[in-house]
Amino acid sequence: MTNININLPSQVTELLNRLNAYSYKAYIAGRCVRELLSGQGGNENSVDYDIITNADIDRVHAIFEIYSLNIDNIENGEVIVNVAGVPVLIAPYKKAIKPDGKPIYTDVLEEDLRRRDFSFNAIAYNPREGFVDPFGGITALSGELGVVEVIADNSGDSEDPDAEPITAFERNPVSILQALGYYSSGEYLISERTKNLMNRHKECLSEISQTDLRTELSWVLRGKKVSAVLEEYSEVITVLFPEFETLKGFDLKRPEHSFDALTHTFKSVGYASPILLLRYALLFHALGIPDCFSEDEDGKGNFHGHAERSWLYARKIMRRWSFSDDQIREVGFLIKNQGIEVASDKRSLKLKLREMPPERLKMLLQFKYADLRAKSPEFEGAAMICKRQVDTLNEIVTAKECYTVQQLAVNRYDLMQKGMVKSDEQARVILEKLLDMVTDAPAFNTRMRLMNAAEKLLNNTRG
Repeated sequence: MTNININLPSQVTELLNRLNAYSYKAYIAGRCVRELLSGQGGNENSVDYDIITNADIDRVHAIFEIYSLNIDNIENGEVIVNVAGVPVLIAPYKKAIKPDGKPIYTDVLEEDLRRRDFSFNAIAYNPREGFVDPFGGITALSGELGVVEVIADNSGDSEDPDAEPITAFERNPVSILQALGYYSSGEYLISERTKNLMNRHKECLSEISQTDLRTELSWVLRGKKVSAVLEEYSEVITVLFPEFETLKGFDLKRPEHSFDALTHTFKSVGYASPILLLRYALLFHALGIPDCFSEDEDGKGNFHGHAERSWLYARKIMRRWSFSDDQIREVGFLIKNQGIEVASDKRSLKLKLREMPPERLKMLLQFKYADLRAKSPEFEGAAMICKRQVDTLNEIVTAKECYTVQQLAVNRYDLMQKGMVKSDEQARVILEKLLDMVTDAPAFNTRMRLMNAAEKLLNNTRG
């Protein structure tokens, strides 16, 4: 219990009071309390509220039947009550959730809180009593960074007082990745005890569905501390991706690489913009190196063809993880084209835009930037060139500068109407010459100037 107060929307208070009026206990609990305490929800009106109560599910249904109700999940012990546009999930205390999703109810608040994953998600609150915090969740949130502390539950082994408590990692292995997600966000640290338990139970990850794995790992990969997560928890990550085993400690034997293949991979992910498919591409981009590795007579490492080989590994993994065909295609494009060279001047970028759309080129340049940054400090300058290329590319797109025939202020119908050309082939030749002019002089892309230029081109051809 604590004297800290938090503000609740009147709609939530109304629901708590209604349960109290029927002589039931009621609290907000879980993520909503954490967000209100840490300020991560923005304000009290942007938080998703959950209420837990010692009323059974049938009584909850009856008490709130005068409201707008969603009872689609009532068999699993949950109803959603909508009050003046605010949806609030209300559920009885639960001791556990069976594998089929059905709840095991309890009359004890602490048992409901104990089944949760981390201490900061096991805090209950109502305005009358204040906080109920049996596992130190408020303390875990009291520092500049929150602390991820897993809850150990020995309630199921009461007959054996010496039995080792069961943690959330064993009950629900998804919690291992969720802990990494909190750490990756940059808002939390993981306690040493929790870290040890994660590593001890990492093999439980094999029990998670591919859909859940993809969802939780994607959260990890979006985080600003993703590189630290991947490097510190490489043993956990390798359970998810056994293919990484060959990269551990693999010496690339090239002066531009300061790290082994696995560390280079993990650092490159951290240097990338938080675009999910970009980070997945970097996560997989070096998998083919060991298969393609050779040393020259000077002992220098070479791995020609590794991009295509890495793509084969990436495609296999992404299919295993049920990624969509479009996602696999985009990641494959980045991995297969990681060695592409693009000159940094605006004209060269426009010429490259004739081959691929702006977003693809931008992603490719961001990929190269991250890959270069992860090699050695000597490549800082080359990486910054990629960054400037992205800036130039953004300028081209924002200014709507012309880089394709379709963007010209004239088209083949204009040329045919004026009698300048008689066939699509003639029009194509003229339009491509006009495009070359506009590529160097964006202001030239007006109908009058291009029609005059087309006429001069035709006159020169006839002459």
